[in-house]
Amino acid sequence: MEKNKKTDILKIIYFIRLNWKYLISIPRSIYLNFRLLPLNQAIKVPIFFSNYTRVRICRNSRLIINSHEIHAGMIKIGYTHCDFFLARDYKSNIHLEAGIILFNGYANIGAGCRISIKQNAKIEFGKQFWSTGPILIIARKSVLFENNCVLSWNITIMDHDAHDIYVDNTLINKSKPIVFKNHCWVGCNSTILKGAIIPRDGIIAANSVITREHHMSNTIIAGAPGKEICKNVCWK
Repeated sequence: MEKNKKTDILKIIYFIRLNWKYLISIPRSIYLNFRLLPLNQAIKVPIFFSNYTRVRICRNSRLIINSHEIHAGMIKIGYTHCDFFLARDYKSNIHLEAGIILFNGYANIGAGCRISIKQNAKIEFGKQFWSTGPILIIARKSVLFENNCVLSWNITIMDHDAHDIYVDNTLINKSKPIVFKNHCWVGCNSTILKGAIIPRDGIIAANSVITREHHMSNTIIAGAPGKEICKNVCWK
């Protein structure tokens, strides 16, 4: 009997050590879930927000979870799962300015994320999204991640040029959607610009700049601007 009690205590200690960063952020996560989600979803606390994550939701903005299976912590924002990024050193910021952020399933958005969704814009995360460390996403139109997308760190994603450019009073640089197809991997220090399509099962090499549509699956794309440098690849 004494041995069983000792085993149970050790299990509890192990659980706390494994999940302490989530446990200390539960009160704030509960508050934000009830503020942002419908009651039937909020009571399950599906989103865990790190205590180092700042959330600003303007009027008419929407955060949507579109999944039949909703459970606690299925979406994690602002936590780190590696030894070279600490959440307290890489604070996260999410700002919805009358835009939409949609989750279709499990997602882990790592420490240091900065997400800005402008009016009438939308960011959609497919199932099993993962980002390791700091990323910057600024959406004025649409950014879509399909399923099983993996992002490294120090990645910039912008579906616009920040400033409008006119030639003879004609706008020449309209915002264009960005699409990440199923099972793609974006290497560190890369930049993804308006109109880009990252292909299915594709790999974006580190320090690349992607400026256009790429449709050939199972390729490695590298350089600035990005070009296909290898075909018939697969990654796990």
